[in-house]
Amino acid sequence: MIISILHYHLRPGGVTTVIRNAARALAGRHEVRVLADFGYGECPARGKAAFSKEARSLLGALPRRGLLHTHNIGLGKNPRLAMAVRILADRGDVWILNQVHDFPEEGRPSQLGALQNCTGRHDDDFWRRFCYYDRPGVMWATLTSGDAVKLASRGVPRDRIHVLPNPVDDELFGRPAPDLAPVREKLGAYARDHGYRFDPAGKILLSPMKVMIRKNTAEAVDLVRRLPGYQLIVSLDASSAADRAYSEEIKLRIRRERLPVVIGFGATLADPLPLFHLADAILTTSRQEGFGYAFLEAWLCGKIVVGRDIPEVTKDFRAEGVRLEHLYTEPDTAAVATIRRLVERPPVRLISHNRQKIRENYSLAAYARRYEQLIRRFEGQRRSLAVRR
Repeated sequence: MIISILHYHLRPGGVTTVIRNAARALAGRHEVRVLADFGYGECPARGKAAFSKEARSLLGALPRRGLLHTHNIGLGKNPRLAMAVRILADRGDVWILNQVHDFPEEGRPSQLGALQNCTGRHDDDFWRRFCYYDRPGVMWATLTSGDAVKLASRGVPRDRIHVLPNPVDDELFGRPAPDLAPVREKLGAYARDHGYRFDPAGKILLSPMKVMIRKNTAEAVDLVRRLPGYQLIVSLDASSAADRAYSEEIKLRIRRERLPVVIGFGATLADPLPLFHLADAILTTSRQEGFGYAFLEAWLCGKIVVGRDIPEVTKDFRAEGVRLEHLYTEPDTAAVATIRRLVERPPVRLISHNRQKIRENYSLAAYARRYEQLIRRFEGQRRSLAVRR
């Protein structure tokens, strides 16, 4: 099978991590190609005909056989590309798996606006026809069972939707800790150069994500203020305009209150493993996640995960046996006390249990097994269509 994985770009971020992990998981069984040179294209066209013509001009860059696996194609970052995939679906020459990570209708007004006005005039019916549809040879994937319900409510038949959780790189996160002395030294220099008050030898909580409004970074900073003796690293700085403004407000508070927080150090490292091992615990305060890597990766490094629960995401992890009952719903005094207790005395049995469940259900090998099941469903669908014809 030739599997072509489609995304807008391969810049650092969650979807890029997913694509790289998926390509590694599938490479031993299939020929995997990554198509990611399209970039964003949110400007409206000069009418519906112009939009369709511009979409068709992208067809030459799409595959003519095999399986096309798209990631977040309907998010509104490039409506013409989403339309091109819909045209390809109508032709029926290529199997298509559209994987939804995020919905434009959920807290993404600029992306939703780009879709609604993609032809130069507001048209909700038009964009929905190329973002949510049912065609022979097309299946859909979501990261969680909750998102599968949401996708079905948007008009995609439930029997065409499959839950395909992201793969966790157990090969990377299962490695022994590297030499951390050079990382501590580099972290200290980074903190000094960027005006942060930070002791790399002190206790560290890691927030392994970008500064984002929906990642609720301000809450992570507040928790560190309420946990004397602990420090915080937020891996990556913001990238979007709205999040950059949010990040600047947070940095102003950090420096004004002289809080022990460092933002962006993860961008200086070749991979995240040293940061996970440098930390005493992993902290997640996010309110909205497509999948939620932060709930899983750290256990493979032998680290406790503490912080805010997102039940619509974690219910799938719990169903697979991952224990997360210690997460909080609100950062009250009891939640802060729980974090301190767990970080100071990491529960060895809990860490070992969760490590094993994550390897069983979310490893690269587990992802490959789920993918083979999807391919068999495509083959069954093809046989069914051939019989009807």
